[in-house]
Amino acid sequence: MKETENFISKATRRNWEKLQNGGSERLTRRANKSLSQRIVTPEGYVMAGSLPRFVEDLKSANHPIDKLVFTLCAMYLEHNRVNEGNKRRFFEEYAHCQRIELSVPRQILKNRQDDWIGFVYQSLTAEGQRILKGLYYTKPLVVSEMLSDIRILSGERFLDPCCGSGIFFLKLEHAELEQLFGIDNDPLAVMIAKANLMVKYYESSVYPQIYQMDFLLHAASALGDMKFDYIVTNPPWGMERGKRHESDVIASHEKAALFFTEAFKLLNRNGIQHFLLPSSVLKIKVHADFRRFVMHKTRMESIRQYQERFKGVFTDFVSLKVSHKPVFGEQSYRVVGADDTVSTKEIRIIDDAFCPIPILNDRVEAILAKAERLRHDDLSHSQWALGIITGNNAKALKDRPRKGLEKIYMGKDIDKYKLKPASRYIKYNRADFQQCAKDEFYRAKEKLVYRFVSSRLCFAYDDKQRLFLNSANILIPEVEGMSIKTVLAFLNSSLFNYLYVKRFGDLKILKGNLCALPFPSISKEDDVRLTVLVDCALKGDTEAIKEIDKHIFSLYQFETEEIEIILKSEI
Repeated sequence: MKETENFISKATRRNWEKLQNGGSERLTRRANKSLSQRIVTPEGYVMAGSLPRFVEDLKSANHPIDKLVFTLCAMYLEHNRVNEGNKRRFFEEYAHCQRIELSVPRQILKNRQDDWIGFVYQSLTAEGQRILKGLYYTKPLVVSEMLSDIRILSGERFLDPCCGSGIFFLKLEHAELEQLFGIDNDPLAVMIAKANLMVKYYESSVYPQIYQMDFLLHAASALGDMKFDYIVTNPPWGMERGKRHESDVIASHEKAALFFTEAFKLLNRNGIQHFLLPSSVLKIKVHADFRRFVMHKTRMESIRQYQERFKGVFTDFVSLKVSHKPVFGEQSYRVVGADDTVSTKEIRIIDDAFCPIPILNDRVEAILAKAERLRHDDLSHSQWALGIITGNNAKALKDRPRKGLEKIYMGKDIDKYKLKPASRYIKYNRADFQQCAKDEFYRAKEKLVYRFVSSRLCFAYDDKQRLFLNSANILIPEVEGMSIKTVLAFLNSSLFNYLYVKRFGDLKILKGNLCALPFPSISKEDDVRLTVLVDCALKGDTEAIKEIDKHIFSLYQFETEEIEIILKSEI
């Protein structure tokens, strides 16, 4: 993080100098961009097909924005499959809106993947109005990164308290419409979000639960006792002047900080909250109370630092993920840099600023660095899948075998290398399940499966095309020069367990963390040797497991003392 000088960052000082302020500690004049009529096209949001050209044509046509947005939403619903009851309710809700004569290319109307109406809305809104409305929508790549570890189970709820036109909902996988809730104070953005969700969930009869209101003023009373398992958003940034949005938690007037603390009140005890925030809230003195709130009231799961910026905005940004589990004393968290490197850090408050300090001693740091230096490949280009989510385990799972049923395995049935006997049976009918991966994953010739809820790595091998419940995840690895069984040897090794625990320490085995593990380059002979040892381990040979550890240690050239440190942590 950037150092501060007299409570002013170097970046802030440069920006002030651009305003001809000479670097003094207070601005003598202000560039009031809220009056700007400049049109700024959002880069990296949606640029598919003929959409940019279509937007240029709309700019010259100068249609009233409210009529244009309603017309686009109406045409979008009419040209795609949508639940008829929901479509009728949408047009009843917006019966007061007027349509205009408009020709839209068919390929745009049939685009069900992107928030293209939101792109049009942003592209036609003057910079000043976007600032006032907070219309700096999040790039899909950033959204996907923030959602990458989320898997919404039956009965859980997801809230975006500043949903805009619904980009987080569009990129969210493995969720049902009834689990999604959104709030925004912009009526046109709410209209677009509803249309987007109706098209995405065209089979659902649930009307989108997107509400127009000021989250800071009305959400708590409007939502009542409702709590959420995931709260994820990019809130408005900037100072909230006056006392309109007073908080009983922090004194800060930064809107992003206020949204964060108010949203946290709605988070379930085991929930996750993930916000995109201006980096200033982590380092400027005026936001010290927000940092104290984060330190003392939440558990930080990760901080991701981004070097890019939103177009037209000076500040860089971070994503901050926290849970609702209080931690006493010092905390650790993951800092992910712009180059995707990950380091485990301790965080303390020093002079009202976050100060990352390594908590790992020199010997542990040396072991991690030694393994990292031999990185040749990783799991980032492998294939991943989730186990089956039935939606009603009590009804779907049977205790005894019957005709038409087959075995299904849960996370607790997974041991290192092999599976325990299955204790449940199920009728495999994809239409009956709430969520289900493609057949090709469950019926793969070979695959690895692992416990999802666990503090340690535990992978098993399956070549019997077995079924797995959602407490187990599926991996079909692609690591250069390694067979699937060799990859299994590394993932179950004492070394990889050590690397995972020291670097992440999560209570869930997350795909993003697994992709960060360093696989070395090995010879064909090494690959054959490890494959043979895994075959022995699959037959219950415990000595083979010890030999696997020994051979992997030798590949990384660890000394006896280093091996003892690693093995001691396994006890």
